[in-house]
Amino acid sequence: MLNYSVAELRLDIAKVGDIINITTKEQTIEGEIMKISSSLIAIKKTNGAVVFCKDEDIIDLKLKATDKSSKEVKGSNDSTTNDRTSVAPITSTPKDEHPSKPKQAFVTIGKYESSWDQIDRNNLVSIVSEIQNSLTVTEKNTIVASNANVNEVIRRSFRVSTDEQPKLSVNTYTIIETSLMQDLLHFSIGDSLPVVIYYHQTPQFEVKGVYLTLSPNTIIGYVDLLKQAISEGHYRQAKALCYFLRSQSMGQQALWKIGKLIQAMKCVNAFIKEKLESIKSATKIPKGYKEIEKQLNELIRNGEHATAISTIDEILDQTLVDNKYKSSLLLRKAQAYSSITDYKNAQLAYSSLIEFIESVGGEPKNLSHLYTELARLQAMDKTDLSDAQKSVEKALRYNPQNKYAATLLDQIKTGSLSSVSIESSSSSVSDNSEDDKELMLEIDDSALTISKMIDIDIKEHKFNHDLIISNGGVPSPSIAQSILEEAKSYKGTDLGERYPIYLEAAKAFSELPVGSYDLSNYMESVAFYAVYKANFLFNQFNNDIKSSKHSNILYLKRLKDSACSYYIESLNLLSNTNTNMLSMILCNYIKLNVAISNFENNLEVDLTGNFNKIFLSCINSHNQAVNDILWKTIIEVGSASSKAWNELWFNRWKGEWRREFHNALKDNTKRPDIYNIINRINGTNIETSLSPGVFLKKSLSYRQERNVNFANSLSTVVKEELNIHLLSSIQEKWDVVSKLSDLLNETETESKIAADKILLILSPYTNRNQVERTNLLIQVQRIIDEQLVFINDNTTYYGRTFFFPLLSKWKRVVMNALEKKIADTMPQLVVLADPPYIVDLDGSKVVNLLIKNKGESTAEGCIMIPNVINLTTGASIKGKNTYKNEIPSGNNLEVPMKLPPAMNEVESIKLVMSISAIYQGKELPSTEFEFTLEKEPESTLKYEDIPWNDGPIPVEQMFKGRKQILEMLTKHYTSIERDKPYILYGLTRTGKSSILKYLRNALDKKQITISGEKYCIATFYWDLSQASSFGNAHDMWEYLLFDQFNEYLEPYIGAEGYKELNMPERPRAKELNNALTFLQKKHIYPIFFVDEFSFIKVMMDNSVVNPAFLHTLRQFSFEAKAGFIYAGTYDVDALLEDPKYGIQGQLVGCKKEQISEIDKDSAEELIQVLGDKLVFTKEAVDHIHRLSGDVPYFVQMICKYCGFYAVENKRSIIGYPELEHVIKILTGEISPSENSLVKTLPDNVFQNNMFSPADPKEVNVLITSIVHFNRENKEHPRGVSMVELQELWAAKRVSAFTAKLADSIELLTKKRVLKDALDEDLPVYTITVDLFRRWWSIHHPDITVEIGTIM
Repeated sequence: MLNYSVAELRLDIAKVGDIINITTKEQTIEGEIMKISSSLIAIKKTNGAVVFCKDEDIIDLKLKATDKSSKEVKGSNDSTTNDRTSVAPITSTPKDEHPSKPKQAFVTIGKYESSWDQIDRNNLVSIVSEIQNSLTVTEKNTIVASNANVNEVIRRSFRVSTDEQPKLSVNTYTIIETSLMQDLLHFSIGDSLPVVIYYHQTPQFEVKGVYLTLSPNTIIGYVDLLKQAISEGHYRQAKALCYFLRSQSMGQQALWKIGKLIQAMKCVNAFIKEKLESIKSATKIPKGYKEIEKQLNELIRNGEHATAISTIDEILDQTLVDNKYKSSLLLRKAQAYSSITDYKNAQLAYSSLIEFIESVGGEPKNLSHLYTELARLQAMDKTDLSDAQKSVEKALRYNPQNKYAATLLDQIKTGSLSSVSIESSSSSVSDNSEDDKELMLEIDDSALTISKMIDIDIKEHKFNHDLIISNGGVPSPSIAQSILEEAKSYKGTDLGERYPIYLEAAKAFSELPVGSYDLSNYMESVAFYAVYKANFLFNQFNNDIKSSKHSNILYLKRLKDSACSYYIESLNLLSNTNTNMLSMILCNYIKLNVAISNFENNLEVDLTGNFNKIFLSCINSHNQAVNDILWKTIIEVGSASSKAWNELWFNRWKGEWRREFHNALKDNTKRPDIYNIINRINGTNIETSLSPGVFLKKSLSYRQERNVNFANSLSTVVKEELNIHLLSSIQEKWDVVSKLSDLLNETETESKIAADKILLILSPYTNRNQVERTNLLIQVQRIIDEQLVFINDNTTYYGRTFFFPLLSKWKRVVMNALEKKIADTMPQLVVLADPPYIVDLDGSKVVNLLIKNKGESTAEGCIMIPNVINLTTGASIKGKNTYKNEIPSGNNLEVPMKLPPAMNEVESIKLVMSISAIYQGKELPSTEFEFTLEKEPESTLKYEDIPWNDGPIPVEQMFKGRKQILEMLTKHYTSIERDKPYILYGLTRTGKSSILKYLRNALDKKQITISGEKYCIATFYWDLSQASSFGNAHDMWEYLLFDQFNEYLEPYIGAEGYKELNMPERPRAKELNNALTFLQKKHIYPIFFVDEFSFIKVMMDNSVVNPAFLHTLRQFSFEAKAGFIYAGTYDVDALLEDPKYGIQGQLVGCKKEQISEIDKDSAEELIQVLGDKLVFTKEAVDHIHRLSGDVPYFVQMICKYCGFYAVENKRSIIGYPELEHVIKILTGEISPSENSLVKTLPDNVFQNNMFSPADPKEVNVLITSIVHFNRENKEHPRGVSMVELQELWAAKRVSAFTAKLADSIELLTKKRVLKDALDEDLPVYTITVDLFRRWWSIHHPDITVEIGTIM
């Protein structure tokens, strides 16, 4: 006879309806448990016969268990569907530790109870040792394989897939291993985790009863886990493990020892026995209902839901219960089923409860509530919503004002049900005037859910309340309700203590299954958390701004933005729960914004006053900023929550402010100004003749539409993967976000700026070497880490819901890239066919191979084994080549592979190339690359097809990469800032004149507003290089005023105006003022495009003009008579600082913009402008980036000569080898062909842009020095450090070189001839245009000769 009783088994695992196998002294019986008690068990066999077995007759028993999953209950296969739109990962279940044990890292999860102190732990450990010794070697090493795979983790449960069930919901309390719980905590979408689930069937309800979830292990591994659970005092878990082990195949000796261990842990069941005995006693006492409810609550709180349900059934079956108490028991039963995610039986229980209450004539509101709860459960199965619709319609028949039911019905009918409804959908307007009704908004149900920001707060909150901690970290409905009551009854004044209690309650409700709690309580918790959090931040703001007049304005703005975010998010919630607080929200919202405005303008800050006072002071204020704040608030509130708008403005709140609001909108003198303010704030141009209601609705509708577009744009960006090698895709989507970024508050804009900076830092990533790339990634990682902390410290809506997840996602990409950098320390050789064709070279068929080293270490050489296969005949030829050429990190090795003569006539081949790097004298593992190649198609390109030109201003098709600066300048000269002239400066041929031309086209005849009146822009061009050629002021003014101004006026003022102006042919300086005054009267605003501004120096040196000339032009700008934009070479920057000419004082407020390279994408557009007619391979394009520095002039020059080469050689593709051939001719490394247009570049190509005869001689020496250090790095230069340069000049005995060298570096860096970088914290310098470096290396090869020029 076994040493444990049937009653113990019942109290631990077995339940009515289970399938059980019993061995008695006389027979073996298998069937369904019909009844179980402390002394006997009734079993219904498969033939229908019922057999009773006494405890003392039973020799052995076990619950039937298999490795297959049985059918899951219909309607409960998705335990995640509830009243929230998204879910959070599960959290580890905290446990109570034995009081005698210090805190430690437990292997198992469980809870110790004081009633177990009587257990002799040493005895239990001894029995486990007996179990271990009784197992055979085979039994010990038997592996219990997984019978399920975790594929989703949801709050307090997770889903597994088995052979029979793809989605089986399992509660996390079935886990007893800390390591397995940790695996679930770190579970990510797409992961798969194998587990062993131990369960049994209950055919009566068709419910899956999973009792244990374990990691796959051996039998001895589970015995060790059993021993660990006992050592940690987790006896319930140990006992459950015993039953699991008994279900496995092992000898009778081991099974007997396990039974002995179960008997030794007999008192572990004392809790349940005590509760059942208390309930049994209470049922014998008249009206002992309170005691029964208390004991049932204890059972449920301790996770004994099944026991509580069966006990309720027994009470209802055997006891005469009054109607009130019967309904309470039925409700508790329904909620208990919901708590264990048995949603089918929860529906049945709710139906029984409703049927009973209807039969006794229950209260309609209560029935409406119950039908709504039933509908919510039914709506979880979205494949069939007919039952849910019927239930919710009944709920509305009982109570038409049930807002939750109304919204749920609407969502079911419209097919917009994405979560169980938690919103209201109607608002009464019966008490409003006609004016009010006109201003009423239609309720947008989609805006009435718990916001994502608040939802994130709830998910990320960690439980800390004693009631939850003492319950093993798991909330129950009663605990959640208790915490809510605690928050409501809080009497303290410290909001910092109150709002966390509401958050704790909200978190507790959110973790409960649908149907186990009252939805309105959950909503109340969430609503009051949001508003009290906002009030807490408001008080912080108030205290800080009062404490010192020198408060940090940035800190105050962040506090304000955070508080306002919570106020906005609470609007929807409170409009459904407590509309009395809406005026307080709006009042504080306005106060915060007015306070910031006043603080910034050194005005008095007053945060006192009720809503009536604040509203009236704003609407009647003569301060435009305060007026703007009021109407901006109205737009923000109305667009954020239609329900709150209606509740606040038109339903409940009366007062002087309300009359003033209506009067202002009715007043024909005030209304236009209000409309204009709203249009300006909202960026709209809505007709001001509309009635107030129509105007406001259109304004709010426009704002809501922008909000939706913004949300969609943000969603697109978050979904887009950050490809650090190709940012163009995400940059396009980011640009869309930027256009709507005015919807961000200032705190969110800080995050936007950080994200902009990240994309900017990563933009050159592809063109950098590995060290530079690592530095870029580290910079980005630091920015992201700082920003994530910033967002957590300054919670706002878009900060939490967009920037935080976006930056977290970007961080993962950056971290993965950094980890890969560590792995990429060895040489990594990649073979490319570039171009990907068989080309004809000097009568041979050649495949140009490019060997790239993508690792971080230099390859000392490589071994290549090609296998060339003729695709027509199948014939193949293999070879092997060893190359001793070093291939540094990031460098290439060109290998022109000649095909065997036998393959000269082939049309296509398959090339399989195996390559292995040689590193530190050893051959590394090989990598194989495969190419299918055809003969290159013959090109039809002609010289006249070549569009690139390094001469005059390019046609629009070739004007690339200046869109941003054109937009910026266009915006500037059409704004009120137009009086501040721009000075564009840079090296010659960098595109300044081109920008002037296309800017002139963009601005010409554009309409602008000056002092409220419309003006037309007229554009004129002055070339100071030509003006300086005149030897006197008279000739200069004739050129400027008559030739370049008067002769172009007629299209703007007409023939009559031209005659009226009557400009003399030999005008003097005063005629300019007369002409500008004349144009001003004609509402013409001239803008002068002053090119070659550097020649102002020549004009001043020749006394043609003096500094007063520029002062006069500046004065015209101030008087809004004319605008000016200047462009000149780099020396303009130095000229402005030169006191000899006194120019800087005459151009106060001017804006300088250096013009140099264009962005990479634009450069590639310029390179690939011919499309299929002439294609540059990726490797060629990347090389052009390095060679040209993305300066359009050099991009066009390189492409032009590549085009000539393609025409002359009938090529349609330019690969890296072809490009290199052209570059070697241009630089003079090889001689050009006699009849080719590709020639070596003369000096004047680089003069006055990369170098200048006017520069100090040390500048040329510096260029030669940097070239000298890269004499071995023909195609891939490295940065040269200051230390190397100093050592070189010192070795060459250059005297007093330190200052000269520093000045030369500064000059070339400012000109962007050099760019600086850091190599392991050491500043290094490279030449930006590598074509120039290579040209210079041929024409200035001797460093000693060059240094001799400064000796």
